[in-house]
Amino acid sequence: MINFKRLFETTLIVFFIFSCGKPADSISNSNVIIINESDGSELENETQNEENNQENSLERTTYYLSSTSGNDSNPGSEQKPWQTISKISSQPLSAGDSIFFKKGDTFKGHLVIQASGTDDKPIVLTSYGSGDQPILTGSVGDLGGGDHQEAIYINNQDNLVFDDLEIQNDRTNPRSDVDDYDSFGIYVHNTGEAVMNNFTFKNMTFKNIYAISQVDPADQEAFNKFEVAGIRFFSDWNKKNINNVLVEDCFFTDLQRFGVHVKHAVGNNDLDNRQTNFVFRKNEFRQIGGTCILPSRTRNCLIEDNIFDQPGAKTNSRMIGRGSAVWNWYSVNTIIQNNQALSIRGILDSHGIHVDHHNVDTFIQYNYMEDCEGGFVEILGDNERAVYRFNISVNDGWRNNPNWRNSNHTIWLNDKIGGEEGHPSSNSYIYNNTVVINRNDNPYETAIGLKANNTRIFNNIFFTSNGSSIGTKQVVMEDDNLLMSHNLFFGNIDNRLIDRDASPVTQNPSFHNQNSGNPAGFQLMSNSPAINAGMAFSGSYSHPPIPIEEADIFANVEAIPTSDFFGQPLDVNATPNIGAGNAKNGALVNLFNPESPSKLLIKSPFVEEEVIVQGIKNDLKFKLYDLRGKLKMIGTVNKRRSIIELDKSIRNGIYTLEFVNETEHYTSKLVIGRKRQLTSQYFPSS
Repeated sequence: MINFKRLFETTLIVFFIFSCGKPADSISNSNVIIINESDGSELENETQNEENNQENSLERTTYYLSSTSGNDSNPGSEQKPWQTISKISSQPLSAGDSIFFKKGDTFKGHLVIQASGTDDKPIVLTSYGSGDQPILTGSVGDLGGGDHQEAIYINNQDNLVFDDLEIQNDRTNPRSDVDDYDSFGIYVHNTGEAVMNNFTFKNMTFKNIYAISQVDPADQEAFNKFEVAGIRFFSDWNKKNINNVLVEDCFFTDLQRFGVHVKHAVGNNDLDNRQTNFVFRKNEFRQIGGTCILPSRTRNCLIEDNIFDQPGAKTNSRMIGRGSAVWNWYSVNTIIQNNQALSIRGILDSHGIHVDHHNVDTFIQYNYMEDCEGGFVEILGDNERAVYRFNISVNDGWRNNPNWRNSNHTIWLNDKIGGEEGHPSSNSYIYNNTVVINRNDNPYETAIGLKANNTRIFNNIFFTSNGSSIGTKQVVMEDDNLLMSHNLFFGNIDNRLIDRDASPVTQNPSFHNQNSGNPAGFQLMSNSPAINAGMAFSGSYSHPPIPIEEADIFANVEAIPTSDFFGQPLDVNATPNIGAGNAKNGALVNLFNPESPSKLLIKSPFVEEEVIVQGIKNDLKFKLYDLRGKLKMIGTVNKRRSIIELDKSIRNGIYTLEFVNETEHYTSKLVIGRKRQLTSQYFPSS
């Protein structure tokens, strides 16, 4: 198996090269020295004769395209680029080649990659110039012939890098050989007998991808008919798999169904011949009509540090309107951690992170979920070791479907595969989560559904206020081997749930700020009865270990957790807190931490629209950074101007606020938590 670490290192090298030498408006590539592979000699007069050299060279490494200034009769240099997708599709490529698309341009057509790179010399597709990302689309409009199934098609080729491109494919014109229910941005397709290795997607945008067919609002199963995705990875029936994929720092929005769909038509439950070693990291998915990431028949999949905002959206009437942030099935070793799953919608499913059927070892940890219509935990039939731990769930499970009494669940373990009952999941763990329902605009009640074997539910906080409740809608507890202990229940919690707990705690957990609009507010005060009150991690209540030894992609994943949701230490040999936070002293973690002994006082680290700064004597410049170190705001405060009005574009989250002048330097953590509009015209209740 190709070493994923080596792939990653190679990718870094490639991106370093392009970040240092990538052509821009101010940088000319006219002095490139082209090497003739036959004798290794340098071609003379490289500046004046570049185009002729390229035409005559046996090894061509760099191609440029501009739809606005190019011509296919040109030599394809930066100064004289090609124009069309068809030109580059017909060009024989070699390992190490690079294709540059001009920023600000739109390229219509069907880019077919007909060559492979190698693990140390990938073929790279990227951009040049300045302005917006170049757009590649399979929707050809007035070019004729109908819109293509995808913008970029990769069949049995591998070792490819995609960087800094925007991919679209809004199909409106039928094409004779393409199903009206299909549309993809990039389609990676294995139809052969060899494994396809090493694909990297970085800094990409996937937007406006739709099939021709319209969604029938009356058809609850309409989503099954639509094969639409920003990126599709698919292996044909019993063909070989796709291996080593990195999707990082990409943006997905306005897609009819999937953000990314990974599938293998293996034909049986073969544990080996699966799509392997997929990493999805630091991406943002916003307003996706269905599920953001669906791993199907995968082995070793890591999904971390992503933002999933409004899956299952109906912002466009063509969207499916049913989804989850992540929805895996028939998969082995899936780790989903440190993500945000927000405002998920759908008449069915639409839980934060959804475990479908026939999965082994799914670990869902350190995630924040809020306003997910279906609920918090969803584990369907025939799963082994589905684990939810150290997550925070806020206002999940508010769907009110009159045709389905228990359509919204705080916890739902179902024994169904499709519509067939009798397939209970085994050895599921739900522990050290914080579950809060505190909406004051729309109180609601949730169900508890449990048809499973050997389920363990312990050390969780279940908290309600403002008239909402947990379990009062329905409680089904069909597990003869249920182990349930040391959970904290406060508010309107159904007694049928509390009575199954061997050692319940029924006191107010004493959150710092339950209305902060941010997970940081759910840290515990020093007087919390949840501190040191959990079940010790031993025996039947021990941590199930993550099988990290199988793949390099899990190199930085702990087999046994050593920290809580907030990054505080966790000692598995000591008594933990109840809930997702394990801090013992009641202090806010990583929220207010001045670097200087002198104090610059922020009235509160929890803010919505403005920051009030106190104790200012001199003018101070301020800079606001997000957790990735990106500068979001800059300005000045002083005695007369001590309020920072936050830009409306800045999203909820944890930020660093830095103040400086010639003699002073202060840094504070800031939690921006504007109240989310939980129901709106864009996301109506199903």
